[in-house]
Amino acid sequence: MQLGPTLVEHPLLGVTFALTVVIFVGNLFALGYWARAEATARDGSVLGTFMYLATGIGLVNYVWVRYVQNNWEPRTQPADRRERLVTAYSMALLLAFVVGALVTPPDPFTQVLALPPLFAGSFVISYLFVMRESVSKSDDTAD
Repeated sequence: MQLGPTLVEHPLLGVTFALTVVIFVGNLFALGYWARAEATARDGSVLGTFMYLATGIGLVNYVWVRYVQNNWEPRTQPADRRERLVTAYSMALLLAFVVGALVTPPDPFTQVLALPPLFAGSFVISYLFVMRESVSKSDDTAD
């Protein structure tokens, strides 16, 4: 089966394929912004930070150490809202990819169809997870 005629014959598949491409390209921009902000705040290498975050294992390690264990070296400046938003975006894509691999059959067309709705649901969950830390910190400073 060829991809081009299949996308034309099935418009829903064409739209979800385009959305999937937009989500993945958007993730590259989000990772670039996040890596620059993270490297600037920690006086590190932007390229090294990007490569670390671009791998699934590096992203999972970062999220685990920073948000779950809360055991990360201090930053010279706190993460702003935009940085937390791109963090949630990248986490959502990884979560949607993993959940899609677990709940969909190993058919690439089905996985492409499932990615946009899984990404939307994962984004809500990861946004709440990332923002939880900033809300608790602002509550602590208000006391």
